[in-house]
Amino acid sequence: MTAHVAERGEGRGRVVLRLTGTHGASEHAVRAAIRIAKAYYSEIESLFVCDRQIFDAAGYSFVREIGVAQPARTRARTRACHSGEETEGTGAGESIAAIDVADISRHYELMARSLQRWVCDLARKEDVPVHGRVVRDTPLRALSTACQLSGPWNVVALAEPFTAVSLTRLDMLFERVTGMTGVVLVGPRAAAPQGPVVAVIEDVERVTGMLRTAERLARVNGSDIVLAVAEKSRAAQSFLKSEVIHVMAGRRMASVVELGRAGGGTGMLAEALRQLRPGFVIAEHGGLVVPLAGDLKPLAAALSCPLLVVR
Repeated sequence: MTAHVAERGEGRGRVVLRLTGTHGASEHAVRAAIRIAKAYYSEIESLFVCDRQIFDAAGYSFVREIGVAQPARTRARTRACHSGEETEGTGAGESIAAIDVADISRHYELMARSLQRWVCDLARKEDVPVHGRVVRDTPLRALSTACQLSGPWNVVALAEPFTAVSLTRLDMLFERVTGMTGVVLVGPRAAAPQGPVVAVIEDVERVTGMLRTAERLARVNGSDIVLAVAEKSRAAQSFLKSEVIHVMAGRRMASVVELGRAGGGTGMLAEALRQLRPGFVIAEHGGLVVPLAGDLKPLAAALSCPLLVVR
């Protein structure tokens, strides 16, 4: 998303918040989406996705639902399995039944209304406009279609907390959802930290863009800004820090620090980020902090603040 698009209201700069009926929605993720929208004077498209794969599975005669027997069903589908395998190992208090498509539809409808009202209530308090929409599609394709319809300058926000596994799938998200500039996520330890906006700098050419984004996010809460440089070697990291300081000459004051010991790996970078106590982190997709492959468990465990991953 660019500043000029959001401020001129061209209908292309927006935050697409994806809500699903199969994953829990985090209030911290919703608030992060609101903060992004507020920073860019933008709007939120609250996109509730009814997972089409569940409806497709329900069309097969051998698919059954296994759930806890209770007066009122609170989940549309907990697990579908082959009828020849479903009876063995079913514990007391569980029920087995064919999937009722109409019941699933009603469940999704009620959940969509409830979540959309909740998002609107939170956004209204921050004077951020919200447009709600419900679609039946796969979660990834729903995002791709929504971003294509509203133009290239979208920031995607995922309502469910990220895990180490979902972080490794970000490359698929960036590949398939071409109409977005970044994705904002919160982890399983999400809280409401009030620390600085930390922009991870791994390329001096990206200082201006990263700083502009950090300034907008910081302005919402009056936060400080920290530019944390990261490189593969000590010499390269020291040189990058000096270059960033040079680029920053004459601009708004922001702290410039080295992010941990160079070459320490994702785990050490995650710990270095945690020690900065950030309120928001901006990092590059495919870089050292959010690599395309590798162990991302330390990052998922370390961050209690939102993470904005940019192209």
